[in-house]
Amino acid sequence: MGIAIQQTAKMEYRRLGESGEQVSAIILGAWQFGKANWTGVEDQESIATMQAALDAGINMIDTAAAYGDGYSEEIVGRAVSGRREEVLLASKCDGDPNRIRDVIDKALKRLQTDHIDLYQIHYPLPKYPVADAVGAMDELRQAGKIRWIGVSNFSLPQMQEAVRTARVETCQPPYNVFWRQFEDDVLPFCQENRISVLSYSSLAQGLLTGKFRKREDIPHDIRSRNKLFAEGIFEQCVEVVEMMDVLAQQYDRTHAQIAIAWALQAPAVTAPIVGARNRRQLEGNLGGVGFRLSDEDWQKLSEAGMRISNQLNFDTNMWGYAPS
Repeated sequence: MGIAIQQTAKMEYRRLGESGEQVSAIILGAWQFGKANWTGVEDQESIATMQAALDAGINMIDTAAAYGDGYSEEIVGRAVSGRREEVLLASKCDGDPNRIRDVIDKALKRLQTDHIDLYQIHYPLPKYPVADAVGAMDELRQAGKIRWIGVSNFSLPQMQEAVRTARVETCQPPYNVFWRQFEDDVLPFCQENRISVLSYSSLAQGLLTGKFRKREDIPHDIRSRNKLFAEGIFEQCVEVVEMMDVLAQQYDRTHAQIAIAWALQAPAVTAPIVGARNRRQLEGNLGGVGFRLSDEDWQKLSEAGMRISNQLNFDTNMWGYAPS
């Protein structure tokens, strides 16, 4: 629609669990910086994007050992070198309690730091008790290698077991207009227990940017496996994107900014994690802070997205496979 990028608003900050820290209203996701499964990502631009994010007031970067087999952590470490005091580093490992103790030192080396602020269990692994995995994370906390424990992709029973074992500061579920699996149980549990929700896939793998309107627009990368791109579902998502055309015009914002504002207004969300391949995408995303949808518009968009969410099969995860 040719809507211009808005002047970036002053960054907002929100309480991070019971940590005593404040986290920026947008967190920069670093999956794409690991390059694996992504196209058009260059290290120099990745580093410049992260540094621009810090300049704009974003104070958390979220990465994981699984992103490019540690390469994302390495690039993040290079980007924040000399600026460590400005950023809360968040990373993730798998839920094998035996490996958690081993992989932390590799992560610290790649990130060029002596501690990780927020260390998260990326996926719970069914063959290991949640209590064992969280217990291993708590050992790292007591040793000073991490400051806070987080979890990702946990169900309500898994969350309940986790908090019985140690203090959990954050939960990272996939959550956006279309993806509402955790809305009725995990998110209220987090609110009740003062656990911050750092939602990922905030732009629904790019669907909520308005770039993908036809099946031939679907990118030939890992996103093509996402359930939202499945035949029959994708077409309904496009109908919601067309509805967002009106909102984008009404608020003089981009589709991505509307989607980010929607997430920021969700009652249980502390801060959405939003990726950016370059500084231009980052600049656009920053415009999601500093304005609000009307209650009526937020509700209409929520209801439209929920009609799609209700059709999705959540027996595994958004990519259609389950961790073993």
